[in-house]
Amino acid sequence: MATGVEHHEGTIQVHGQVLFFREARPGSGQARFSVLLLHGIRFSSETWQNLGTLQRLAQAGYRTVAIDLPGLGRSKEAAAPVPIGELVPGTFLAAVVDALELGPPVVISPSLSGMYSLPFLTAPGSQLRGYVPVAPICTDKISAASYANVKVPLCGKLRCPCQEQGRVYPQTFLIWGLGNQGVSSGRSWSLNFTLDLLCPNLCAAADTCPCPYPMALGRD
Repeated sequence: MATGVEHHEGTIQVHGQVLFFREARPGSGQARFSVLLLHGIRFSSETWQNLGTLQRLAQAGYRTVAIDLPGLGRSKEAAAPVPIGELVPGTFLAAVVDALELGPPVVISPSLSGMYSLPFLTAPGSQLRGYVPVAPICTDKISAASYANVKVPLCGKLRCPCQEQGRVYPQTFLIWGLGNQGVSSGRSWSLNFTLDLLCPNLCAAADTCPCPYPMALGRD
């Protein structure tokens, strides 16, 4: 496990837009792999920094990058490629991964960011190491056939915060709070086509479940 952490902030050019990012990486030794943190409509990369998720994942040996999505946070001047609630072509997030030189990452995708991450997940030949959806939007806009074709490798040691001790390395798992009425009423059940394990009972968390329970997404 890495003892020191190096932090960095910067911008990247993606499809003609300037996007801000924050990065934390192990201070010594080779990172295990990269983790890309996305965010919801009321949040930004600063949320992950304030929660300590960037720090903890880097301490655990992962290169961790949180971006501000177009029109939000410190990417506010960047134009979103499509209206909110529509699917963004998978090439957009692929370009983000390339610009940051992440290699195949694990993507953690809450809420609004589903419009960016789901097309990337389901794109033919997608270079994802793992996918952690946290009550993402737009799950109903992806066909069953597209979900069925997803082949996501194991998520390494990003552990699921559930009680099934015998299955701590799922291919893909979905987290939502019991207070998230949109998901509990069925918004994300389409993801059953790809999920290896469902973890719905994150106490009474709403759509912002990573915020009151940050350790669930930040431990090794």
